[in-house]
Amino acid sequence: MSTNEKITLDTPPSIEQAMLKRDRWISIFSISLIIGVWVLITEMKWVEPLFLPSAKNLWTAWLNILPNLPGDIFDSVLRRIFPGFLIGSSIGTVLGISMAMNRISKALFNPIVEILRPLPPLALIPLLILWLGIGFSTQIVLIAFGSFIIMVVTSYEAVRNVSPIYIHAATMLGANPRQIFQKVILPAVIPDISGGIRVSVAASFGYDVAAELMGAMSGIGYRLVLARRYLLTENIIVILVVIALLSFSLDLLVRRVNARVTKWKPRIEEK
Repeated sequence: MSTNEKITLDTPPSIEQAMLKRDRWISIFSISLIIGVWVLITEMKWVEPLFLPSAKNLWTAWLNILPNLPGDIFDSVLRRIFPGFLIGSSIGTVLGISMAMNRISKALFNPIVEILRPLPPLALIPLLILWLGIGFSTQIVLIAFGSFIIMVVTSYEAVRNVSPIYIHAATMLGANPRQIFQKVILPAVIPDISGGIRVSVAASFGYDVAAELMGAMSGIGYRLVLARRYLLTENIIVILVVIALLSFSLDLLVRRVNARVTKWKPRIEEK
């Protein structure tokens, strides 16, 4: 994009609106092109339905999946993802902030975090089954561990990246450590922590699919495993679309909450 095409603060509103409208049409065109190529390939039968099912096959798969979908979403999102994400992200956020602000806390917990951080959460599955057996508790712990690792690193780095100028200014004005944390550090780290939450929410869906390999008899991941087992490619694609929509919806919710909480923070406005 050339310099005169970039949206800047000095761009007249009419030109900016025209450019945004153009960008939307480009996005619509790219998606439509992909769908058109897919329809052409499947209708002309250039690829076997096993590898790329047609729109008709996807619609049939959707109708077959639909009766069990509400229960599967409830089990996956509300009984596995939400508790695991809430537990892991809460502990990770508190611990990350504590490590960044307290030398004793860092000395105590940082070695443990550094040992666990490179460890893939999925590698814990055999050990979790051995310790906790097969059930919701094991699946929740796996999701919680993955969320914990993301949030402890994000919150730790967020606090460390707070500009010392703000802290020095608050100290010069007579603020005590508690006021500095509440009025300076906490507002400054919320945008970065929000980014970590977005990553953690998306990752939780991946951990949920893996968690449902551990003896689950319901859930979105369980249906995905069944579809793979019986080579139902159309079911796999439909379930992946459902997962993407759920993840996108939660991500949108986090972004809206973050934008509302951090109205004070200057940023390039999203259109």
